[in-house]
Formats: sequence, C-alpha cells, structure tokens
Amino acid sequence: MRDDFLMHTDAIDASKKNSNEPIYVKDFSEYGQILHIHFSPYEWTKDVMLLAFEEKILFVHLSFENSISINKVYEFPHPRCSALAISPNSSLAVLPNQVIFATGSSDFKLRVYESDLEQNTLCRELSGHVSYINDVTFDPENLYMASASDDNTVKLWFTDGFRLKSTFHLNSPAMVVSWHRADSGKMLVAEKIGLIKFYNVDTETPILSLDFAKSLSSAHWAPSDSQILGTLQLGELLVWDLTKPCLPQQSTILFPENGGTIKFSPQGELVAAVNNLDGSLKVVHTVTQHQKLNVSLSLPSNVQWHYHYPIVCVGDDMKLCFWKVSTK
Repeated sequence: MRDDFLMHTDAIDASKKNSNEPIYVKDFSEYGQILHIHFSPYEWTKDVMLLAFEEKILFVHLSFENSISINKVYEFPHPRCSALAISPNSSLAVLPNQVIFATGSSDFKLRVYESDLEQNTLCRELSGHVSYINDVTFDPENLYMASASDDNTVKLWFTDGFRLKSTFHLNSPAMVVSWHRADSGKMLVAEKIGLIKFYNVDTETPILSLDFAKSLSSAHWAPSDSQILGTLQLGELLVWDLTKPCLPQQSTILFPENGGTIKFSPQGELVAAVNNLDGSLKVVHTVTQHQKLNVSLSLPSNVQWHYHYPIVCVGDDMKLCFWKVSTK
C-alpha cells in the first residue's frame, strides 16, 4: 500500500471530498445482500476484509495502488452471520497463509475458522449461547476470544483450543465486547440498557462503569486513545473521557431512531455512524461535532474504517461502498 494514495485521491477526487458520492463501489449482487463487514484492525493484515452474506463469507484483499481494487481470495460456506472478527494471529506474510477469524451465526453458535486460503480449512463450532450473538472479538495478545449475546451474557474463551473460560451474567442483552490494543488487560462490555463496564480480565472483576440510562446499540473505543469511548444510545452519539467518567464529554443527536453502529476513524478525529432504520451514514468530527458526511442508503450493513487511511466503508444492499473523509 502506498502513501501517495491519499495525494492521488486528493488530485482526482477534489470535487468529491466529503461528498455523498463514494470514491469506489464494488457490486456483489452475485452473492446477495451484504449483511456484515469487517476490516482487519491490525497493521499486518490492514488490507484484509471479511464480507458476510446469507450463505457464505468472503475473504477479500484490497489494493490501494492509485485507486481501490478488491481481490476475492476465498469463500467460506456459512449460515446467516451476525458478527465477525479476525484474529491478531492471522498473517499473509508467511507461506502457507494463516487466517483465523470468528463468527456469530443465526443458529446461536460461534464458529472459528483456521485456513491457509487454499486446501486446508478447519471450522470449530462453539455452543453455549442461547440467543442472537451481537459481537465477537479477540484480545490484542490473542489469549482470549469474547462473545456478546442477547441471552444477557458475555462468554470468555481461551484461544488455546477455544475452551470456555467463564461467563459474565448481565442485566440485559450484551451489545458489544471489546479490548483496546493499548490496554489488553481490560475488557469492555456494553449492555443494551446503557450500562458499560470495564473488567480486569485476569480477576474477572469490574473496575469502572458508565451508565447513561438510555438504550444502547453500539460502542467503540477510539483506536488512537484508550481513554476515549464513543457510544450510540437512542440515536445520540456520546463521547466519553474515561479519566472523567461521570458524564459524557460531548453529545450529538444523529438519528431519530434507536439502533445502529459507530466506529472511530484510525486517528480518532472522526466518528462514523450508520442506522438501517434511518437509512443513513453520517460522519462527524469528534471535537467540533461538525458533520463531515451524510449519505442516504437503502439497506446498510455496519460501518468500518480502514486501519490507516481516512476511508469509511459500508455495505449498501449488494454493493460495498467507500468514501474518503477529510478532517478539514
């Protein structure tokens, strides 16, 4: 990936900067509706994406040589998917390739795939949840995997053999579970009732909690700063400073409807939010709260940012759409 890509898009797409027109669209109508997308959050696999459809998951590789292009590398048969996460142990820099990712499925099972993207693929099925799986994630050290479910639990799994380590019983559905790459000993759990707790992973005890008492649909730690957290609650974007956790630092009404997902940009200056009930993608500046992008969509998936570039991506029905968003 070349750093002149940003200069190139500035040159050829100056008229589209922060425009509602995407800089790139890829049609996946041969596979059907894009249900869920996942950009790798790790530098060594930063150009890798997973795309979930009704009956399969695509592993794709992106190239940014002067313009965006997508290479479909491998297909994995899979039932309807609700959550995706790639493992930090995945690598395309060695032969054979090693790709490890986890999914949440419509049958309430977790699946963990290990593949060389050629002939050898292992799929483990993990049972334990009894309702919809909202999120799945790996810790940065690849010691644990965690899953969040509508069954009011978060389950913590050892990555060594994917054995269940423990179950966290909650007061409402678990919407998000995550770690920050700069703070691997702390696990975030966000509940639908609006309660966010941070747990010490080793002792499994809560060490900090936030409660805005409004229904929560999404939460995301700013990749650039482990003290900054964003939540989406009843259509309101809240930005929290965890050094002063009594009240949110900022709030912005984004959607008239509940639901949706949010993601901070790589440098943490922008937050992207998508809501399939409202049918829109919005990007706002975290400090000025100025809206940088507002796009109407038909059937949006969740929203993702590239690891390095200020490029936001959403599946819109059967198309994968990319926008470049300037902070200026």
